[in-house]
Amino acid sequence: MNGNITESLKKQRELILAEGGGQALDRHTSLLEIAIISLYNQLANRLTSGTESFRAAGAIAATGLFGRGLSSPAQPVPILCLTADDSPDKNGWIDEITGPLTEAGWAIEAVEGSAAKIMEQARADRALLLKLLDLRYISGNRALTEGLEIQIDKYIAENRTDFLRFLHESIAARSALLNNPGNWLEPDIEENPGGLSEIRDIRAGCRIEPRLRNLEDSIFLGYLTRQEVDFLQTTEKTYCRYMSLLPPAPELKGGRLSFGDQEIIARKLGYAEKSGFLPVEIFMQDVHRLFEGVATVSREFWERLGESLSTSGEESVTAIEEGIVSKSGKIYIQTERYPATPARLVHLFTLCAQRGLGLANGARQWISHNKNVLDGASGDPAVKEEFFELLRTDSIEVPVLRRFYDYGLMTGLIPELASVHALVQHDQFHLYPVQEHHLRTVSELKKTLAGVYSEEEPEITVAASDLGDTAPMLLAGLLHDVGKSIGRGHAAAGGEMVPAIARRLGLSTLEAETVQFLVSQHVLLLDNASLRDLADHEMLSSCTAAVGRKEYLDQLLLLTFADMMATGPRAQDKWRDTPVIGLYCNLRGILEKGEPSSRVISERAAKVKRQIESRASDLLSHAEMETYFSQLAPRYLISISPEEIVKHIQLSQKLKEPGRACIWEVAAGVETAEITLMSYDRPGLLAKSAGILTLHQINITGAQAFTMNDEISILIFQCRLPHPARPMDWDGMRKDMDSLLKGRFALDYRIAAHSAGVGQPKPLRAEPSKIVVDNESSAMYTILEVYTADRIGLLYTITRTLHELQIPISVAKITTKSDQAADAFYMLNEKRGKVTDPEQIEEIKKALRFCLDGESGWE
Repeated sequence: MNGNITESLKKQRELILAEGGGQALDRHTSLLEIAIISLYNQLANRLTSGTESFRAAGAIAATGLFGRGLSSPAQPVPILCLTADDSPDKNGWIDEITGPLTEAGWAIEAVEGSAAKIMEQARADRALLLKLLDLRYISGNRALTEGLEIQIDKYIAENRTDFLRFLHESIAARSALLNNPGNWLEPDIEENPGGLSEIRDIRAGCRIEPRLRNLEDSIFLGYLTRQEVDFLQTTEKTYCRYMSLLPPAPELKGGRLSFGDQEIIARKLGYAEKSGFLPVEIFMQDVHRLFEGVATVSREFWERLGESLSTSGEESVTAIEEGIVSKSGKIYIQTERYPATPARLVHLFTLCAQRGLGLANGARQWISHNKNVLDGASGDPAVKEEFFELLRTDSIEVPVLRRFYDYGLMTGLIPELASVHALVQHDQFHLYPVQEHHLRTVSELKKTLAGVYSEEEPEITVAASDLGDTAPMLLAGLLHDVGKSIGRGHAAAGGEMVPAIARRLGLSTLEAETVQFLVSQHVLLLDNASLRDLADHEMLSSCTAAVGRKEYLDQLLLLTFADMMATGPRAQDKWRDTPVIGLYCNLRGILEKGEPSSRVISERAAKVKRQIESRASDLLSHAEMETYFSQLAPRYLISISPEEIVKHIQLSQKLKEPGRACIWEVAAGVETAEITLMSYDRPGLLAKSAGILTLHQINITGAQAFTMNDEISILIFQCRLPHPARPMDWDGMRKDMDSLLKGRFALDYRIAAHSAGVGQPKPLRAEPSKIVVDNESSAMYTILEVYTADRIGLLYTITRTLHELQIPISVAKITTKSDQAADAFYMLNEKRGKVTDPEQIEEIKKALRFCLDGESGWE
């Protein structure tokens, strides 16, 4: 008989698991309950005698999510097998219930024993105690479950303080999870702040107050609103549905949403691409909005409960201003003396920031009831002054701005932020949802203003030392990614949104212009430092024209740095790899001294020449020095320091020694290295060098190529080391390069074997490569931009293809964001002129698309 039941249950469970619809949880709960009742009754009916005594001796109850009717077929099922203290057979019948369920595919987590024994376990195991709070009778002797509930209530009443402390520690532990970047990228529906455990703890908190028993009771006593309870209950079911859609795993992994799981669930739920955003990104925006909503309700609940349970007695009241007093570190409002206006609403938060105070429950209710007054805030100068003061005075961790966001006031004041709230990008570069990134950017700006980075980033600290009013820059930090709601081109799109925001906030003309400039140009420094040669005077002229003022440049530098520091660890690596400070210094020099003319450039080159002559007089005679300088391009003299040029002279002399194929010099730090390679010019030297570095897992972030008239080539690579803690085999790399140049090393074969051994990463976005040929930005060079999926040997693939087309490369700029690469190459044709022939340009594009995308890139 049990075999038939087991097979039937297995089929029904698999049907529910495959369906995954909105009602699946209810059907699954009903199926389990009916199965348990049937198995229990079947067992009782098989007894020839003592049926009534058997029924009186035990009971089955649901606990945890099953107790709340939210159990998923893919998740463990917690049940309680209660036995009476005087039962002659306390364990034999339990396997008759759990066995068929296990055979049907459920992971049953059964706790067995008498009420006394179970309470003994619960005292030592708080996780079990939390599950028992959701105790729900299913079958057997109901009096046993009622007796256990009485003991649970008694235990909580006697240990209320300890239990409350445990719940607060649980909340703090979840908050600490967000210090780990992985918990932002792959959140846990159960354990992340705002997840299922957060709702579970609110339910548990209801049992602490003697007059409460559940969420519904909390409404009547003012701890939660009807809207908040409905939201918690709906969200709880939504989370459980997400968990029911998680694919089976060899080991139960709770509610962790891996990158792959996110895509699977988004597809199962029918999400579609929208405005350039992937289905998974839209799905995860919904997930993060739920996290934010639950976390906000949780914070409100615990603050309300804390005030209710407070036994501190009479405390002194301090008058702050008309209608506002403080007590116990919180602001209280005398509503009859504090009429609601937009400026007064924002002013409460400014006071919190200035005085380090919280808001009492009555003040928070006043805010909630009156937040719609912000609808009439447009153009009110008092609102702007209060908001600016809030931006200026909030502490580095921006706790008050976070609360302003949580209460919906930030989007009430700036509605454009609503569309990017909780918006995520499905990669490992952009770590945080947009509103979290904005808040962290403001926090990073405050750190720079406070001198936190004075030792690590002295140039940034100097730039931050004399800015005047910082409020417009902080506002720009809060808004800089507002344009991401429309997809690509977010900086320009955000800049177009600023005038309407500025009018609504009542900004002055200068303030509005500052904010619009910073938002619209917040990627200017990073993009040009990543993709352009710092000695490119056309680029410098274009950037200078875009910036216009030194004050703007200083603020733009701070915003660029804060943006990177607030994006995630990979963005911080990118900041270190990208010469933003060098570009800033070049632009600042132009803004202070004016645009460099050809005469100024010649004078600068002559000055460098004199410095080199004084330092290298023992290496070259005067005639040799003149000959050497006649071979050097002005770009080389301007972009390379005199000290480095002297080193290059020394290397060139070593290269002329017999048997030398190349000279290789490495200046290595802990995480980065600069590799200088000098060799007699030969076809494909840059591609071959990049290939050798690829084989040794060196991440190239930039490259410069110079060819002298004596046919000596100098390649300078900026690199990031693969394993900073491990020593690099620099001698092995030199030997490989020497063998390659002597024809003893098959590079294509080696790279193919290396790629096969480590595996190519699968791009998150399957997009065709984009090839851009730019003949407008530089007077001397054609600039080739390549946007494609990052992969092993990418620089080698591109440079080898260009070599086959006889395209010399002078500068290569390599940048990577997560799995996407954006590389730029300053190139010439075989006659050392710009690449302007339309047929040659088209051939370059087709060849690169084919090499990068395979047959799918062929046109």
